[in-house]
Amino acid sequence: MVSVMLIVLISCGNRTSPAGPDVEKPEESMFHADNDIAMTVCSIVDAIRVGERLDSADYGFTGILTDGQGTPLYTDIEGNPGEWNVKVIGDDEARICNLHLGDLMTEDLRNYIVGALNLNSADLVTAYVNPADEQEFIWLYDIGDVQVAFSETSVKTPADLEGIIMSISVFRR
Repeated sequence: MVSVMLIVLISCGNRTSPAGPDVEKPEESMFHADNDIAMTVCSIVDAIRVGERLDSADYGFTGILTDGQGTPLYTDIEGNPGEWNVKVIGDDEARICNLHLGDLMTEDLRNYIVGALNLNSADLVTAYVNPADEQEFIWLYDIGDVQVAFSETSVKTPADLEGIIMSISVFRR
């Protein structure tokens, strides 16, 4: 059931609202997609909880993820809706991360997903700088038999643009 819901969710994406030549709208408001990141994370958590084997055919996705209102989570440095990759790492692990730098509000996004999962500060196991990569900060939440880790890595492009790559990992404990 969860797989079917995720497939329907993914297949309904990438709709844009038409605008006539006389209608001037900012590019952001013209874009609409139905791939809510919180719904995606919740689906993966539920699948792992019930012992469903994650399959990239059901859960793999590259495209625009939204805030539940159809608005992309960020705009990349070229002004386009920011793309994400949902990748199955194993039978009980998946990772979601933004593909490009942009104006991603990582704290707001983390809070949105944590709220959707009905988590609170008591569910936060640890938050730390990765000793192997001082540019990466990790928040680890425990949901019983499943853990969700949010990783933020500061990166810099060859053109000296700075930004954050956010990775959300969901895995069986």
